[in-house]
Amino acid sequence: MSSLNRSRALRVRAAEGPLMSDVRFREDLAALVALDTVSPLDPVRLEACGAELARHGCSPVGPGLFGYGDPRSRIWLYSHVDTKPAVPLPEWTGDPFTLRELPDRWVGLGVSDAKFQLLNALAAADPERHFVLIDTCEEYDGDGDAAAYLSERRPDTLLICDGAYDGHETYAGHLGQVDGEFLLDTGQPPRHPARRGGDVAGQLGALLAELDGVDLACTLTGLSAPSTERSLSLQRATVRFDLRYGSGGEDRVHELLARHPHRIRQWMHPVLGTAAAATGTGGPASSASRLGVRGPLGIRRILVVPGADPDNRNHQPDEFIRPSQVDRHARTLRNVLDALDRDTAVTARHREGQDR
Repeated sequence: MSSLNRSRALRVRAAEGPLMSDVRFREDLAALVALDTVSPLDPVRLEACGAELARHGCSPVGPGLFGYGDPRSRIWLYSHVDTKPAVPLPEWTGDPFTLRELPDRWVGLGVSDAKFQLLNALAAADPERHFVLIDTCEEYDGDGDAAAYLSERRPDTLLICDGAYDGHETYAGHLGQVDGEFLLDTGQPPRHPARRGGDVAGQLGALLAELDGVDLACTLTGLSAPSTERSLSLQRATVRFDLRYGSGGEDRVHELLARHPHRIRQWMHPVLGTAAAATGTGGPASSASRLGVRGPLGIRRILVVPGADPDNRNHQPDEFIRPSQVDRHARTLRNVLDALDRDTAVTARHREGQDR
């Protein structure tokens, strides 16, 4: 079967019935899991990835990027094929690169984040009306090639097929994220506890009190300090933090950071549309996206259609999905695309009427 006919057959089955019972879908998912797409991909593994994606009608469109469909389309879908490393390997109960079909789940590296969502995107997309952009370095702190590609071309609508379902079927983009460290230092040398002079506890307490009252979603993700053989006062400490913010929150982030010595590890801006999202969405997803590494994309409408469940063990040993998740995500994605296609057709007719 040719790649185009294969994709058409997947779309027909997606429209007619459940994918979870489809043998070819499971075969395709097993083939993707078998690929070593741990990010970043070297040239050999990138070539192997491209060969597998070519079976689905995809072709290279940029550095580490593949596409399926018509890039002139107003509606684009985005997903990624790369994964985090399979560590710690001894905690996996089987080969991470072999899809294991257990009675209630399918287990394999990247099966939830986001290889099954990618297959659903390819199955749902009509290559004559949609374009699917496939990223091979989403999990890697790279240069944001996918973000640059999107910013340059700016489709009208972007559907992000990634992330975890958390009570809502769709979300209006992603929140921004700042991953960094506050650097606490009294400027004093360590002292014997019997001697006066204090320690870093005052700075730490003041910082924690401020973070508790700030109008931002802040989570402490690490605490470290120099260790000594003797029992000496602690004068320096590093507090790792994760800040999440939405539209209009960046100024508050800058104000907070300006008050404390800090070091930024990673900054991903919110991935939000320039216009109001479709109704019925759950607001921005709390997860961040590497599509935000270069700032706003300038795309009018951005929706996230996640497929993972919060307990799927993404980035952990024995990552899995339940077969029912495939159906749920496929139905949601198909319904969203149908609604967007209708909206696009109405908009086109309205513009034609104005031009007359």
